[in-house]
Amino acid sequence: MVYVFAGTGQAGSAIVDDVFGHRRVSTPASPLVFNSTIRDLRNLSNVDEANQYGIAERHGLVERGTPGFEEQVTGGFGRNPVQADEVMSDNREELLGTLSSHFDEDDGTPGDIPFAFVCLGLGGGTGCGIAPHVADAIKEYTDGVAQIIAVAVLPNTKGPVSEDDEQISAGRQAWNTVYGLDRLEESVDGIVLVDNQRLAYEDAAEGRFSEYNEYVASGLVDLISGSTLERIDPGEYDDVDPPVVDLQDVVTSLSFDTRGTNPTPGYATIGRSVSMTRSLLGYLVPFVGGQEVDSSALSRLATSKQTLSGVSPEEAEKAIGLVRAPVEYISGGDNRIETSTIRRFLEAQCPEVNLGVALTRRNLASFTSLFTYRRENVDRITEIEDRADEYEAESEVGQTI
Repeated sequence: MVYVFAGTGQAGSAIVDDVFGHRRVSTPASPLVFNSTIRDLRNLSNVDEANQYGIAERHGLVERGTPGFEEQVTGGFGRNPVQADEVMSDNREELLGTLSSHFDEDDGTPGDIPFAFVCLGLGGGTGCGIAPHVADAIKEYTDGVAQIIAVAVLPNTKGPVSEDDEQISAGRQAWNTVYGLDRLEESVDGIVLVDNQRLAYEDAAEGRFSEYNEYVASGLVDLISGSTLERIDPGEYDDVDPPVVDLQDVVTSLSFDTRGTNPTPGYATIGRSVSMTRSLLGYLVPFVGGQEVDSSALSRLATSKQTLSGVSPEEAEKAIGLVRAPVEYISGGDNRIETSTIRRFLEAQCPEVNLGVALTRRNLASFTSLFTYRRENVDRITEIEDRADEYEAESEVGQTI
């Protein structure tokens, strides 16, 4: 069994790279990245070249180790997801072959892939155009078994609608986003949104993208790995029987009508907060320096750090959360985290809540949450749709794409 993390385009590949830079990432996970420029692939630090692929209009899907790779994969798709979509569509069989070469068992049978994450940026061309094909190929390869979560980066659309010679316009990015989301909905079970506009209000925002990706990666690793992250057996401790959430619970929380005939992907935001459980003195002197963790503050801070601009948790229909803390903060005692307080907080926001608890050997307590919404209740998407309509009405490019 393996979990696949597929990064498409610059933003998607960067998130996958940060996930695998996480020292605690679960070992059954496997990365694949697809990009249209060698420059972006060179920026990856944690994904082996054997798991990297180029996509080019003339050459199709190209393995990173192919002779002449750097000459074949250079130009990108000019921020045009339609072009990227067409190229990947023409190379569907090669994409399926790539999955087979990585995941087939020794006897040639398809590998066991119960879950996959497809990461992409929605404002550009490559990820926006090829991500649905990657998701569809994983579904086909697993005969429909794999459940797929998209991690999609919304562009900053605070800017002029008209085209700029040096930079893609906000209107064009909005159009690309709607094009990508409409197609992505047909291919995945749930969508986690990461909004770059959250950084648009900060000074030196460009320098914060790396930190933002690391924040998202830490939240994903926490939720995905659940109780297996540090391989701690709660049975080793007396009076410890924490509720568990697993990746199937995460998928269920991200989807609507999961048992019916018309499953619909939800749109979720991710939030994470951390509180140290030991003071500086506690690092120097054993058995002293333990600090109380404010359960209410932990849950509220994670909510305030959700990865979507202008969203209200009260409009969410589902929520899932994971508390991770040292055993003494779970089993009892003066510093015990009141998980019931966190649960009540979540239940005050939305009607369907799932909360799990996991142990850590680190001197910190964390809370990671997902709030899931229907598309029509996400004002940020409505804003982008309006911007896309405006762009299409006023731009020749929009009318001819």
